[in-house]
Amino acid sequence: MMKQEIKAVLFDLDGTVTDTERFYFACWPQSFHAFGYTDYGPEDALYARSLNHEDANAHWKERFHDPNIPMEEIRAYNNRLVQDMTREQGVRLKPGVREILAFTKAHGIASAVVTATRQERAEARIKEAGLAGAFDRIISASMVKKGKPHPDVYAYACRTLGFDSKNCMAVEDSPNGVRSAAAAGCLTVMVPDLTQPDEDLLPLLHASVSDLTKLIPLICAYNGV
Repeated sequence: MMKQEIKAVLFDLDGTVTDTERFYFACWPQSFHAFGYTDYGPEDALYARSLNHEDANAHWKERFHDPNIPMEEIRAYNNRLVQDMTREQGVRLKPGVREILAFTKAHGIASAVVTATRQERAEARIKEAGLAGAFDRIISASMVKKGKPHPDVYAYACRTLGFDSKNCMAVEDSPNGVRSAAAAGCLTVMVPDLTQPDEDLLPLLHASVSDLTKLIPLICAYNGV
């Protein structure tokens, strides 16, 4: 049995718990194109995953050489597209969500959502997915000064749950999320959604697994279950 015990599992939302990251991947290019930024492509959409607004705004100003890019308008347009797509297709769970939540509950391990999505939207998405009340806390990056990839939101989640970050397993699907969790000192696991971890990301990861059920043996190894 290892000395480092997992006392909480912190889950990213879009692309990790809910199969909704693909909505943003589809809608971001449409949104930028609608405002005339027609060379915004799939790689740009991948880069934007979980990226906080302040860093995103600075990036797109540089990316398009336009200090006046109307990011709030583009973001609002994108949110409407995502909401429309969500209504049309519904919110599906990623494989293994219910199994890992049943396991954590059965073993007295806390669980929380730690998301770049705004609180009200995250709560609505979780409810639509049939997981209302399934998590001990829902924590949004809007609660902290700097969102992902900065460590603030994961550090805040650990403090809120009352655990040291080394006793918290963070589960992410995106590079910005992985960087945030690792910088906060969490034991970070990636469940890839749209991309696999690259060489820069691998050193930050404890593991990369194919679905959420694969977290169970990892937790068992730490907790001696």
